[in-house]
Amino acid sequence: MSRKSDLEESWRRNAENWTRAVRDRLIPSRNAGTDAAIVEAIVRRKPARFLDMGCGEGWLCRAVAEKTGCAATGLDGTAALIEAARAADPNGSYRTLSYDDVIAGAPVPNAPFDVIAFNYALFEEDIVPLLRAAKHLLVDNGVIVIQTLHPDNDPGDGTDGWREEDFAAFENEAWAKMPWYFRTTESWETVISDTGLSFELVEFPRVGSAGDPLSLVLTLTANE
Repeated sequence: MSRKSDLEESWRRNAENWTRAVRDRLIPSRNAGTDAAIVEAIVRRKPARFLDMGCGEGWLCRAVAEKTGCAATGLDGTAALIEAARAADPNGSYRTLSYDDVIAGAPVPNAPFDVIAFNYALFEEDIVPLLRAAKHLLVDNGVIVIQTLHPDNDPGDGTDGWREEDFAAFENEAWAKMPWYFRTTESWETVISDTGLSFELVEFPRVGSAGDPLSLVLTLTANE
């Protein structure tokens, strides 16, 4: 199997574990500030329509809708995660659509959007086609917000390349290993340039004012 297929299989096999980990707040970095960081980055834009790409079990849609009253839409390629999102939010808008579907031009409900988010949801090597497709789902002056691993926190050798998450921290869970692609700061700059997007804001959420960076948050606008 390819790494892409392995990644998709990991999401399918881990859907129940992911849902439990998110809802029971079992992931320390999320509690330390990454959840709050992505919510703040979105809410400050006061979106009327919001899209969470790779929404998982839907927590971010629920959080943003609660704070802004916006129409929130969630897309994910894993049917079990969309089922979990719908169960938690029966009145919400959730659709099983893969990234390949979006790239191919599949209709996205409720488009166009003021804000589109990828919250720890860009794990493949080639993400340029997806970001280009997402750009065309924005209203004028809309933004794409990405939260990802801070480059200083790479568990590897500090160069671009594939990594593997084995979820060893969850000792009491049966997790399928997940491949994911790490990017340096320079690589992110190249990707964003290639998509026809521009940096509006680059943020480094931290634990306290002088703590280590928890993540990298990018707010991007479409070039003219």
